[in-house]
Amino acid sequence: MAVQLKPEQEERLQQLAAERGVTLEQVLSEVLDGYLNHMEGLMADLREGEESAERDGWLTQEEVFERLNHRLRKTA
Repeated sequence: MAVQLKPEQEERLQQLAAERGVTLEQVLSEVLDGYLNHMEGLMADLREGEESAERDGWLTQEEVFERLNHRLRKTA
């Protein structure tokens, strides 16, 4: 896989790698792992929230807008 970095991104990564005494590939791998862990956590939280809403009978965003539109049509 190839990734196209902006010159300033590559420079920052190279500087960080040099300061830490590791390779650029090691820094990129750590960055990617951190991002993936963050996003997987967010997605798990989202799924948990959706399951909780479904289980506890909360309304979805679509249901809220549908009900509001219905009420607006009734008063118009």
